[in-house]
Amino acid sequence: MDFVIEEQQAEYTPSERGIVPAGVHSMMIKHCEEGPNEYKRCDENPSGDCIKLRLATVQGDYKFVFDDIPKHLGWRAKQLAEAVGIVPVAGRLSLSPDELAGQVLTVEVSHYTSKAGKVSAVVKRYVPPSAAAATPSVKAKPRTAAARIPAGSKSDIPF
Repeated sequence: MDFVIEEQQAEYTPSERGIVPAGVHSMMIKHCEEGPNEYKRCDENPSGDCIKLRLATVQGDYKFVFDDIPKHLGWRAKQLAEAVGIVPVAGRLSLSPDELAGQVLTVEVSHYTSKAGKVSAVVKRYVPPSAAAATPSVKAKPRTAAARIPAGSKSDIPF
């Protein structure tokens, strides 16, 4: 195959993606690995061992959401496991990066402002599949009884 090389190459300018909006989103675990995180060290976890997740929204083109779950926060790992359908056995939960990568789950995202003023999207919680089905869309607004006007109602109020 022959190629023609132009003298002037087109410059590629990557577009800056925005952060994931706060709310409930369907996300995919794009990358998962185990490793230490210096900021997650504590007495129960002196080396700061974590399972490190990189999440991408299924719809929309946003920046990745990173979440490091430290080994000492079992409740947080259980929340993640429930969201992807993994059940603990005899009080022990075993999660491996290979079984998590590629999974699609529902995540509630919130925003965090650092001391330097940078706003980031962070995982507030992992939503279990049963609750995800019951969770209304972020844009939907619930109707209240006070908002309904009874049919045939006659009042002096012009609206």
